[in-house]
Order: sequence, then C-alpha cells, then structure tokens
Amino acid sequence: MAITVYLIRHSESKEIKLKKKVSLLECNKNTRLSRNGKHIAFEASKNKEFNNIDVLISSDYKRAIETALFFSKNKKTFEVNPNFGERVHGVNSFEELPENFEKKQMTDENFKMENGESQKEVQNRMYNALMEVLNNNKNEDKIAIVSHSTAITFLLKKWCSIKYGGEYKFKNKVFFDGNWKPCTIFKLVFDEKNKLIDISLVKPELKVMSFNLRHIIKEEFFGVWKTRYRRIIDFIDSESPDIIGVQELTRKGKRYLKHNLKDYKIVGKRRHSIIFTNEYNCVLVKKDFKIKGHKTYSLSDKINILGRKSKSDNFPRICTLVHIERENAKFLVANTHIDNSSTENKKRLLNIFDNIVNTHKKEEEYLIITGDFNMTMDNRNLNNYSKKFVAPFKDYMIGTFPSVPDMRALDHIFLDQRLEYSDEKIYSDSNEKGFMSDHNPISCIVTIK
Repeated sequence: MAITVYLIRHSESKEIKLKKKVSLLECNKNTRLSRNGKHIAFEASKNKEFNNIDVLISSDYKRAIETALFFSKNKKTFEVNPNFGERVHGVNSFEELPENFEKKQMTDENFKMENGESQKEVQNRMYNALMEVLNNNKNEDKIAIVSHSTAITFLLKKWCSIKYGGEYKFKNKVFFDGNWKPCTIFKLVFDEKNKLIDISLVKPELKVMSFNLRHIIKEEFFGVWKTRYRRIIDFIDSESPDIIGVQELTRKGKRYLKHNLKDYKIVGKRRHSIIFTNEYNCVLVKKDFKIKGHKTYSLSDKINILGRKSKSDNFPRICTLVHIERENAKFLVANTHIDNSSTENKKRLLNIFDNIVNTHKKEEEYLIITGDFNMTMDNRNLNNYSKKFVAPFKDYMIGTFPSVPDMRALDHIFLDQRLEYSDEKIYSDSNEKGFMSDHNPISCIVTIK
C-alpha cells in the first residue's frame, strides 16, 4: 500500500536575534513565527490535501512547532522529533561563516564547519528518521512532517537532481523551481517497501466566489436590508473564500460588509448616477493579500465616467479591477455586471470589458474574472468569449437565478489558461436558511498549474 508524506517548510519567522551567553543554535531554535507567518500557515493548512492527516510530526524548532499547530486541526497532540531539525551551522554568529558557505555545502556533501553538520550528515539524519516513521506507520495513509528548507533540500538530494539556486528534478522531471517560500510543501509517495515513486509540489489554493447580492430599493427605504445582509455575512464567514466578486452591492451594504467582515479588504467605486440606482461591483480580498492597485471603470464609450451609458443600455454598467499578490504570485481580478438588454448590446459591453482587462493585465499576472454576465453559456457571444479562458461552469446545467430554474447559469468565473480549478460549486440551496439574494453564489478552488 502506498503512503503519502508531506514535507512542509515552516512558515515565515521573525528575524533570528542573537543574545549574549546564548548560542546561535539555541537562538535559532527559539525563533518564532511572525504575525504574517501565522496567516500563511493558516491559509496553507486549509488545503484539502491536509483534511485527513494520520500522523503529524514537527522538528523541535519553535517556528516549526507553531506551524504544525495550524496543520494539527482536530489532533490534540503531535510528535516533536529533533531529527527533522535544521542543519546545524556550528558557529556562534552568521558572520563567522566563510564566503559562499551555502554553495559549498550544496556542491560538496562533506563540507562543514568544525562543530556543524555537513550535507551528508543532515541527509542521513533526515533519511533515517523518515524511514523509521514509515516503518512505524505502515497502516497509515498520510504523514505530514514540518521541517526546514535546507534540511529538506539535503534529504531530497537522496533521490533528486538539484541545482544550487535552481531546479529540482525527480526522474528527469522538474517539480520545483528552487524558489523557497514560507510553507513550501512537497508531496512524496512511497511504496510498501519505502521506495520513493513520485514527488510533486503542493500548490497554494485560492477559493474564488462570485455573488450577485441583489439591489432592492424598497429594502433600503424601509430599513429591512440588514436582516438579509446578516445572512450574507454568515454565509461568507462559513465558506471563507479568498476572493469574492460581488454585484449589486449598495452603499449601505458596503459599509455593513466592511464593518462586519474583518478578514477582508473591500475595493471598488460605485457608478455615479442620479437617475439610476447606484451599484458597487466590489472585489473582497482576504487581508493576507497585498493590494497593488485597483480601479473602477464604466462599460461605455467613456470608460472613466462611471455613470455613463448608451441609449441601448438599461443601466450604466461598471467593472472593478484589482491587482493583488500573495506569496509572490500575482493576480488581476476583474469583476463586472453586464447589462440585461439586447444580445447585440451585451456583445458590445463584453468587448469593452475585454479591452479594459487586456489593457491592464500585466504579463506576470494570472487573470481571474467574476461577474453576473446576464448570459448563459449557450449564448454565442459568451461562448466565444469563454474559449479564451478556463471556464469552471461551462458545462453546468444548474441555474444561478432561482426564479427561472430551467435557465442555465448567468453568473460565471473565468480563469487564466495557466490556472486550473477544482470543487466548483453552485450554491443552489443558499436561501434555505432565509433569503439572501435572487442569485445563487458560485465558487471554485483555483491553483496555479
């Protein structure tokens, strides 16, 4: 029976601070996670790969133990094993290390400082500890070990070809580019004889949602909108998406979401209109993302005039674009609401939206599009548009507009071709606990290929 081992690099830590009469090794072991490191570990632990971990082990370094706490989930205890600790430098300060120390240790398996560990010694320590864990847990399916980047690298050299500062290969296949980040995680699969048969990088996941919240004028007039928005907040809290594109958000609704959803940043401007009811197409982003810029545009011939519309539009329409970054991965999220007018007019608005997105997307960014397109996938215009993207809901026959249950989805998520998805879902039961919206929200899990 095959067994899976996850090798997890600890999350981001505070700077190692040397103290008088305290060795470098002890200071290193006692360094804890930073505040951002705790956020990163929490988000990494939510990956579905770690839902059913049978055995969890950490090195004896505090930053590794604190990382393991996030992956422990319902486990009350986990093992602390010093054999999975970081490479020992063998000096009293980093300044005592010779020039190119890291490169020398990578290229010469026996190179070390007098009181430190060589690559070969770390590899043997890690390998023997791993084999002992495998032999003692033959009936388990999943084992997770929290360790350190250099120690993990030296262990992987047992089976892999690794370039200093470059690619990691197993069976001549590149599985890692060498760019270590907090909570970099490898998935190793061993057969019943403890032979490594596969290795891959566990990729970070994003949960993306699109949700038309419904703008009801009489709700705001009579002050009854808060009951519905309370249900919306409870739903978002329970699902905890990383990115949400919302449509038909009101000014009061935006303030209410901002006050109650403490884990999110909310970006986007309203369409400015005296005649027509106002609408925000905001993007909600988890706070562990860095927002690098955002802008709201009009879907009209004058994209910078937010209340503008053509004669054929029923309403002025807008889109919000936001540039975000997490763990060095950069994304452009574009959220919109296409008009519910003629087929030709929808095509025109779709083209304007497409041009805006193409103008602002940077080459290094992955594109995520959310929105109420007021078109189903059997619409020729939307079908043609979707061919440029990965479309999680392209073949779904379930509707997102409950009042017309036989109609296919109007709400959509489109993804960059360099992204892939899983666990796509239309929440057709979203109003069972009380009315939230006349649209069903949709979501999917997104990973980089």
